[in-house]
Amino acid sequence: MAQIKYYFSRPITLFLLAILTGIILPQGVQLGVILTLPALIIILTIAFLRMPRGFFRHPGSLIYPAIWGNIMNFFILGNLIILSSIFLIRDEGFWIGMVLIAAVPPSLSIIPLSKLFQAEEKASFAGIAGAYLGAIVIAPLIGIGFLKYIPLNYSGIILILELVVLPFAISWLAVDKSWDKLLEPYEGSINDWCLFIIFYALAASSRYLIIERPLDLVFIAITAVASTFLLGYVIDKIGSYYGIPRNKITSLILLGTLKNYSLAGGIALVVFNNNAVLPILIFILVVFIYELWLKKQNKR
Repeated sequence: MAQIKYYFSRPITLFLLAILTGIILPQGVQLGVILTLPALIIILTIAFLRMPRGFFRHPGSLIYPAIWGNIMNFFILGNLIILSSIFLIRDEGFWIGMVLIAAVPPSLSIIPLSKLFQAEEKASFAGIAGAYLGAIVIAPLIGIGFLKYIPLNYSGIILILELVVLPFAISWLAVDKSWDKLLEPYEGSINDWCLFIIFYALAASSRYLIIERPLDLVFIAITAVASTFLLGYVIDKIGSYYGIPRNKITSLILLGTLKNYSLAGGIALVVFNNNAVLPILIFILVVFIYELWLKKQNKR
């Protein structure tokens, strides 16, 4: 029973339930889309609340790992996703989804995974924070470079920019007023159900594509596997060859293989179309399998 809880945690169970619900009962998709942005703001705020208190009091020592966070997340992982998509993806909507994945900062699940896998927390946390700040500049540049001929919903883009600013502001205010201590007992449940809303909206909005475009699913899945299992293996081998400490290698693997797919999904739902959602959904599924595999490796 303990092993089942270790591998199939509540977030994974809710993810599977949300996907099944979205495919079988897609009637609530409009409500799900409306609730997606508030859910994302809540998730990001809770994640920033989990940062250790006083972590940013000495920012000078965080610059180097913050730079590495941008290198691993955007220049290595992001470029791999885009280069793979150039050869494998032909549909414009799917291409948009792949570019969105490449443009978003790292997954916030890196925070608990770093603790679970005994990674170097300073490298992981500073890498995440640095990549989120870097995303303010890098993400628009990626969009301009690869989506410049595609019409955009600019009001939606403004809302997305708020996703970067609001969680920082709300989390800072919560810590300053000690509200985070009141929220702490409920953080896990709130976070999980917000993820359920997002996953449901993603599955329900791309339901017909899952059924009608099986070959495209295969090509997207190949890219997802290459950017997780394969890239993680390469990072591990290179890090070991150069004698980098194991905890630092683990941090680099997490930063270099995990994107904030929920954020990418929210952008796809609000700014673009349902076709852009499907690649993100497939990546989320592959990444859940990848995280299970990482947990299995960690148990050895």
